Amino acid sequence: MHIVVNAETGSRDHLRELYAWLQEETDLRGRVVMEERPPDPGTMGPSPEALQVLLDAGGTLCSTAATVIAWLRTRTGEVSVRLADGDREIEVGASGLRNLEHTQVDEITEQVVQTFQKAGSRG
Repeated sequence: MHIVVNAETGSRDHLRELYAWLQEETDLRGRVVMEERPPDPGTMGPSPEALQVLLDAGGTLCSTAATVIAWLRTRTGEVSVRLADGDREIEVGASGLRNLEHTQVDEITEQVVQTFQKAGSRG
């Protein structure tokens, strides 16, 4: 299974920052690829479009969800991340995450995991 991750804001730098966070996770090293598009006219360098995360049946799904949510908790403003795999999709926003208790953060992480475990169990 692979998940496509998009940062839903006007700033492409958010994808670069999230990519760096995901690369720090031992379970995810070598599993995250930045999708880039050619540079816009008058700009230098490619622009990030999305992140692709290759997941196995083990703990990489949980590591991905936990890392994305931890990253979102450090953001301010209207930043959200959309994770998708085929017809399964979930969006998590940074607004309000910072003030949640640990158990509430765990519940959101579990929602993300459950969304994609269902997708991975399709026949």
